[in-house]
Amino acid sequence: MLIQLVSRDNGAGLSTDLQLLGDLLTEQGHEVGHTPWRSPSMRPCDVVIFLELFNPLFLRWATASVGVFNLEWFPNRWRHHLPGFTQLWAKSVEAYDIYRALNLPQATYTGFLTRDLYDPAVSREPRVLHLQGHSKLKNTDAVLDAWRRYPDLPPLTIITMQTMRHPPPGGVTVLNRVDHDQLVYELNRHEIHLCPSRAEGWGHYIVEGMACGATVVTTDASPMSEHVQPGRGFLIPSTLMESGYLAPFHTVDPGDVEDGVWRAAHLTAQERAEVGKLAREHTLTRNEQFAAIVRANLGSL
Repeated sequence: MLIQLVSRDNGAGLSTDLQLLGDLLTEQGHEVGHTPWRSPSMRPCDVVIFLELFNPLFLRWATASVGVFNLEWFPNRWRHHLPGFTQLWAKSVEAYDIYRALNLPQATYTGFLTRDLYDPAVSREPRVLHLQGHSKLKNTDAVLDAWRRYPDLPPLTIITMQTMRHPPPGGVTVLNRVDHDQLVYELNRHEIHLCPSRAEGWGHYIVEGMACGATVVTTDASPMSEHVQPGRGFLIPSTLMESGYLAPFHTVDPGDVEDGVWRAAHLTAQERAEVGKLAREHTLTRNEQFAAIVRANLGSL
């Protein structure tokens, strides 16, 4: 089939989505193109797949339409278009539940894909990594507050493209605009990854950390808690808050961040190795499951 992916190549999560899904569809024998979501037109195709962003003009150019939306960024003004989609792929249980509550029977729970950035040659260190990147939904303020209140926490590295409003507290190293090779190094170097997100569509930085065998500490809410379960990481209690989009946001308390980090830091070497093994197995299994679901979903069109 001829498939057009519609999204924005933003140099962050959406670019990863485009690359991963485009490569998978090509491997499965499809011809794949990419159309920017605000383009005035696109090449006619069999299937148009929208990744997070939506342009109703493109529906007329395709025989079938698929929505792969991150509902924490899905505005209410697009909601009335959802019943017209041929398929809706839910990356998370939360998204699937929202679709079902809206009486959208074409929704299926699919999950998504993760890059495998594992490098066993990198020596692991008892440090914590928080990858904020471009996002404003990583609860970075709560992370910084935790290190201000509890200065005996393990050393923390923050990778961010944001401008910090205040100097970081002691024990915190801030890295800006790292290249791909350094990102892979940092992902593998840090034994603990701290990911207390307000919301995620899929959670690339959570699952990439798990693929690297890290001990991930994240928010106890979907989809974060679908990846991290007892035995393969630690969950932080969260409080629900309205977002203005279809999916809610979640806040965390700095004291709970501190507790989660210490639970991860106090693992023995053997326990940490087992957590990393189970975490990595989870990510590879989810990749295989998603590939099979995509083949079946597109085969049913």
